[in-house]
Amino acid sequence: MTEYITKINQLDQELDNEIVHRQVNEIRQIDNYVKRQKPLPQAPNMLGLLPDQFEDILADIGEDKRSSLMAINNLFNNCRQYLSLEYGIWSIANLETASLIKDKLGITKALEIMAGNAFWSKALEEVGIEVISTDSLEWAKTSKTGSEPFHQVLDLAASDAIKKFRDVDLVLCSWSPNFGQSDLKTVKAWRTYNKSSYLLFIGERDGATNSPQFWRSDWFKKTPELAEINRSFKSYDFIDEQIFEIR
Repeated sequence: MTEYITKINQLDQELDNEIVHRQVNEIRQIDNYVKRQKPLPQAPNMLGLLPDQFEDILADIGEDKRSSLMAINNLFNNCRQYLSLEYGIWSIANLETASLIKDKLGITKALEIMAGNAFWSKALEEVGIEVISTDSLEWAKTSKTGSEPFHQVLDLAASDAIKKFRDVDLVLCSWSPNFGQSDLKTVKAWRTYNKSSYLLFIGERDGATNSPQFWRSDWFKKTPELAEINRSFKSYDFIDEQIFEIR
């Protein structure tokens, strides 16, 4: 996927349309921050063309460029895949959301579990939270991105990390797998060892993340503080990514 940015730049030049320019610039900005291992200041804007937008642009640029417009729209919709393959991240951390987590929930010390390359740990640390990042690191053995974490990651399974690091006021899990029971074991360990802290999951309900049983469970908490945090964390593609609090 290293040719991803080159391809969208080529198509952007060919299509020469303002709406397309804006989306390409958004992706360039995301890539620039992530390449420098920096969280974005704010969540990125929505990527991908709605059907009406597509037809309006086509009327402007001409029917002969339909295939090129389809190609760049496909690339817009696959930005998350590019980021996962190039940088080993699935969720784009941003400082506005991290700051709201700190201020609205009163967080001073956090534990990120199943952290992967720990992009969210980096954002939390930059807004002044002390952060411990952990992961079993099995995935890193076969991924070229596993040697380039955004924050130091300790080799610990989620449940073991929760048991070991009990002096935190936030446990964060971003993009838990949508198979197995690691998320269920996480909730059990948290309730056993540190239920006075906040437990937040970042993911998509009944979709790309977490097990079916996790989403069927009656343990989700809704608060004005969480609603405000989520307003800063709008999804940028077809995956309806949100932050969920466990009670």
